[in-house]
Amino acid sequence: MSQMENEIEDGEPLKDQNESELNDEGNGGSAGGVILKKGPWTSAEDAILVDYVKKHGEGNWNAVQTYSGLSRCGKSCRLRWANHLRPNLKKGAFTAEEERLIAELHAKMGNKWACMAAHPYNR
Repeated sequence: MSQMENEIEDGEPLKDQNESELNDEGNGGSAGGVILKKGPWTSAEDAILVDYVKKHGEGNWNAVQTYSGLSRCGKSCRLRWANHLRPNLKKGAFTAEEERLIAELHAKMGNKWACMAAHPYNR
């Protein structure tokens, strides 16, 4: 159809049905009608997430909102846990041994960083 055929008599273009459905959501990234919080995490939210993982374990991150009361999406919870709250998360500079191992694995594997991270020497 041409643009002329898509316009109503007063000259305003008609919206595509899919476009109007996407634009009419108006929920600001909510899931199930709940407005999800964005931005920095608070220490209270961190404590709730840590408690949830202690009770239920890692996994079904979309259930965190349902069972813990956090107003965060599952992806946000997963990333917060994996990158900031995991008890075995090591932060800081690499040791000399770690740097040597990285250089050795890179020489063997190239830029396959996921393979290097899964390498048995890293555990």
